[in-house]
Amino acid sequence: MKHQSYVTRALKARDPRYARVLGKLGYDTTAMAAEAVDGAEAGDSGDGKPDLDALRDTYKQVIGKQPFHGWDAETLAKKIEEHRAAK
Repeated sequence: MKHQSYVTRALKARDPRYARVLGKLGYDTTAMAAEAVDGAEAGDSGDGKPDLDALRDTYKQVIGKQPFHGWDAETLAKKIEEHRAAK
């Protein structure tokens, strides 16, 4: 079952008042993407450190398993490198 927030349910309603008001607030679509801040590249948090979500995706591709969500970026990077070195 998909998660539905108040905005999602309101946009699905047939009442045009919801769409007009929420559209003015910037919630005119249910699929909004965050923009990069200060020219930061994808996979980079902006301060030179790799993005945790990007590292988790890389871990899943390299190792084939979901990473433990308690691991920080350093641990994930270390485990990815260890797996690549073992091959």
